[in-house]
Amino acid sequence: MHPYENAFRLTVRQLGRSLTAFCLLWSVVQVDVKAEILPTLPNNGSPIDIVFVIDISGSTGGILSSVRGKFWEIQNEMARLSPTPNYRLGIVCMGRPSFKSENNYVQIISDLTNDIDAAAYPFYQIKDVSAPGNYFMGHALDVAVNSLNWSKDPNAIRMMFVAGNGKPSAGPGFNKPIRDAQEKGITVHSLYFMTYSNDKEQQDWNEMAAQTGGSFNIIGLKEPAIVLEKSYDGAMLREASHMINTTYVYYGNSGISRFEMQADLDEEAELQGENQVEARTFFKVTGLYQGLNASWDLIDLENTGGEALKQSTKFMDPRLNELSNDEFLMHLAEVGYERKEYISIIKMLSTQREQFLREKREKLENYRFGKTFFGVVNRTIVETAEKHGYSLDY
Repeated sequence: MHPYENAFRLTVRQLGRSLTAFCLLWSVVQVDVKAEILPTLPNNGSPIDIVFVIDISGSTGGILSSVRGKFWEIQNEMARLSPTPNYRLGIVCMGRPSFKSENNYVQIISDLTNDIDAAAYPFYQIKDVSAPGNYFMGHALDVAVNSLNWSKDPNAIRMMFVAGNGKPSAGPGFNKPIRDAQEKGITVHSLYFMTYSNDKEQQDWNEMAAQTGGSFNIIGLKEPAIVLEKSYDGAMLREASHMINTTYVYYGNSGISRFEMQADLDEEAELQGENQVEARTFFKVTGLYQGLNASWDLIDLENTGGEALKQSTKFMDPRLNELSNDEFLMHLAEVGYERKEYISIIKMLSTQREQFLREKREKLENYRFGKTFFGVVNRTIVETAEKHGYSLDY
């Protein structure tokens, strides 16, 4: 859907009326949302680099959908940290024949980046099929440790989550890349996917983590049964989620493709169900998303000190070329204002949900920190971040 088609836009006045009604309802339930609509805290915590290394060979069928099914919830866990972290994510996958033997069936899906959409998009493009594939863990670890752009900040938190099964000691083995990880200050956490029982494999996975001070975990696919009450207006959330996309004004070589990528990831979330839509929408208004798209969005460019008028109009919407400089800047100002309105709406809805989750914290403990990829990653992130001075109001 094109960002400037009036047929598909809600006016700020229309959403403003909805927002006013919502605020009246909010006052009835007496939820204080003021803290949530303040500007995001500046990035002043220790940098956090996280890399997922996922075995998607035939012996781990289902793990890809499990990781992707909770991907945006994991990102929201990062966004809850205070202060807002300088956070980057990288993804490496292994064991798929299409990754080719010359690459040892290992592929970098995304180098470490703070552009979470750019990391997520190719990850969601991988077909969720059970395809027998050979690989040696040592190759995958070597790529993850030595081919990614890990932070060189001495205070950085560097974590790698390796999920799968098989013999990590086979082929080139894991000892050298694990030594490299130690030298770079990377903590490796092993998530052994239990589809069969092999004590020797588990011992190797345990040792692989222990050498870097990481944890060993046995995980499964079954998520704890839980029903999250929808304590907010779901229709308003979906409407605001769609409309905030219309406030992105793409430019540059990659602008249109990045704009379409944003919409595609929203559509993928829709296909995976309401919880995914909710998680992705809430993430899109956090400090780990807002303001970080200046490379392709003129609103973020201006907000970070860039000059929109100096950008070539070659790759912009052609109708912007019909505007004078003053009209162009006025258009950006109006669109920027609209974005703030949609962010306010989504943050109000997010605040109500967060309040509900805090009240149900004990009942959600097994869901949030259980023996799944989602649970182990969440628990490890929280425990590690708190040791480095972060706090979590949840």
